Amino acid sequence: MIEETLKDLSSKTFYPLNDCFDKISNWLKDESISQEDKEEILILIKNKEISELRDRFYRDLEFGTGGIRGVMGMGANRLNKYVLRRAVQGVANYILRCGENAKKRGVAIAYDSRNNSSIFGQEVASVLAANGIRSYIFPTLQTTPSLSYAIRKLGCISGFCITASHNPPQYNGIKVYWEDGAQIISPQDTEILKEVFSIKSFSETKHMDYSKAKSLGLSQFIQNDVLDSYFKEIENLCIAPNSTKNISIVYTPLHGTGKIPTLRALKTFGYENVFVVPEQGEPNGNFPTVKKPNPEEPEALSLAIKYASERKADCVFATDPDSDRLAIVTYDPNMAKGIMKHQAVGDYILLNGNQTAALLIDSILKFKKSNGTLEKSHKIVKTIVTSDLLEKICSEFDIEIFNTLTGFKWIAGLVRSWEEKNNNFKYLFGTEESFGYMPSNNVRDKDAISAMCQAAEMISLAKDSNKTLCESLFDIFKKHGAWQEDLINIDLYGEEGALRISRIMHKMRENPVMNWGGHLVTSILDYTDKNVQERYHIPHSNVLQFLLDDGSKISMRPSGTEPKLKFYVSVCTNNPNVFEGYKKTLEKITMLRKEILHFVDKVN
Repeated sequence: MIEETLKDLSSKTFYPLNDCFDKISNWLKDESISQEDKEEILILIKNKEISELRDRFYRDLEFGTGGIRGVMGMGANRLNKYVLRRAVQGVANYILRCGENAKKRGVAIAYDSRNNSSIFGQEVASVLAANGIRSYIFPTLQTTPSLSYAIRKLGCISGFCITASHNPPQYNGIKVYWEDGAQIISPQDTEILKEVFSIKSFSETKHMDYSKAKSLGLSQFIQNDVLDSYFKEIENLCIAPNSTKNISIVYTPLHGTGKIPTLRALKTFGYENVFVVPEQGEPNGNFPTVKKPNPEEPEALSLAIKYASERKADCVFATDPDSDRLAIVTYDPNMAKGIMKHQAVGDYILLNGNQTAALLIDSILKFKKSNGTLEKSHKIVKTIVTSDLLEKICSEFDIEIFNTLTGFKWIAGLVRSWEEKNNNFKYLFGTEESFGYMPSNNVRDKDAISAMCQAAEMISLAKDSNKTLCESLFDIFKKHGAWQEDLINIDLYGEEGALRISRIMHKMRENPVMNWGGHLVTSILDYTDKNVQERYHIPHSNVLQFLLDDGSKISMRPSGTEPKLKFYVSVCTNNPNVFEGYKKTLEKITMLRKEILHFVDKVN
């Protein structure tokens, strides 16, 4: 039957699949792939679903430097147990190359609420066991930050988190971590990639039945004392023990992992007036109440804000399925009806990631300075697309801030380099604009649970001073200018989408726009240029930045985890009247957004 199918595939009817023929043929002939899983492809062939077949086989699902993420289903460009096993086998091969001690240290595994996450977690353990590598897996779904912490606590050589973060329900993936609890970077990333790419067929991967791995002691559950230790570390992040804690909170985990750890952590900090959105409180990989569980998008928070309005809550907290991203919505009817109505939902304002980071950093630095615990050796880290307002705030407190590429693996990697150099730098806080905050050195990735506790304290302190968070934000603007950032996501799916992203980046490099919104470009930073990399101590990356003569900045890059091109716009206006300055900033943002979209539309 398979030979007949392959002959049919060679016919003129299927000519758009010519360059995919070998991948489809290998899939159908591979004896390690079950007949049931081949049947999914055979049905597509029978029904002549050419575009779907092409999308499933035009490439191998990309193993990036942090792991893999994709739509679940059968095919080389889908996430399934065969593609997963190949990736894990590559990591296992590298661990074995690192020596017997690395092998003995084992690997930690966590999985979130997505469909098939627990099954994929067992698949990871099964491949590792077949290679003689012990794994430690959480017995129930768990957050990304707890996985990062467990790697360090258990002394593991590596770790896997089964998650696709905030992607739509049809997605899943794995994040790969190394011994410091951070996602892999050089040299581990390139060496692991070599191992993955050297595996030419799925049959080359090793696999052991999960029940056998458990019976042999090659897969063990992570004990509760590891989580107890993690929450004890969160307690140490308390910045305002004497605040009244008199705030009401509405929280949504968006059907993810966050409910249990959030309630535990907030209670530890003294916050008990917490209402969990009932429709979104329990784990559900179908995410039935939202299009996608992304706390950056107001639509995903509409139900939580509805409950907050009914209860007159001070704030809304929201986390994504693996609880590494945090959104904050704050009650402020005056600002919502006035200067910040562009970010308002009713009487509430959804703060963007840059605004939350500015408020958190300002609050932490103020408190530590007031109690005498702020030291010159304290350092803060942000990414190159995160607001430069943070640099202004740090300068006010004479605290050094560093820039890295987008992604917390780079923030964590910088911290690791400080430890290797033994330069006595003390990590204090790290952030990126996409709702990511790393408040602790003990977790080397975004940690929404820890950041939420600090945010609750920040809101309590503001309320004790009869201020809203937005009023506190404008106090910062009075000192450092009226800042606003905008993120423009251009969704471009499939093979043609990937090609168009490449064409847009190429067009901007070949013929860059030199005037944006009536302001001249004074400098272009291309992070594929070695000179730029050396000057700013940033590794090679497909990122372009345009610095304008009014201090504005436009950055563009393809997303590393989603099929989209991203533009980051940052504008500051200095005006003695901060509200007039902010209005001017918003006008500039609107103009730049229109010009960026016009440029994109012109590139076919």
